Amino acid sequence: MVGAFLCGKELVSPPINHISYANDIIHFCSRDRKSIGKMVNVVRKYEMVSRQMINLNKSFFYPHDKTPLIVGVRLRRMTGIRHGNFPFTYLGRPVYYGRKKRAYFEELVKKVKNRVLMWHNKWLSYGGNSY
Repeated sequence: MVGAFLCGKELVSPPINHISYANDIIHFCSRDRKSIGKMVNVVRKYEMVSRQMINLNKSFFYPHDKTPLIVGVRLRRMTGIRHGNFPFTYLGRPVYYGRKKRAYFEELVKKVKNRVLMWHNKWLSYGGNSY
């Protein structure tokens, strides 16, 4: 199982929220100790109930750029999870904050173009004629 969590300001973020797909989970939480503690407890309970262990080597936390460095250090100490940076890719899609930037989507556009070209070469013919 792969885990990641994003940390924001106490006044903006809900105490705990998540997105899950197959065996990937993204937790959203505030940066205060109580919220992080709840998130860690949920993850530990999941491990106990499911008997699946969270792979901390594949897990990251993604704080906002303006988050104080000490908060990142505290998160690492409390959770054992490494610090990641925005933007990152989740399920083939860019995850970022702020304005959209062309560079975030270049890899996705390239994949779509390659897929369309592959379809074009296999299935489409000029004017219904096969060559």
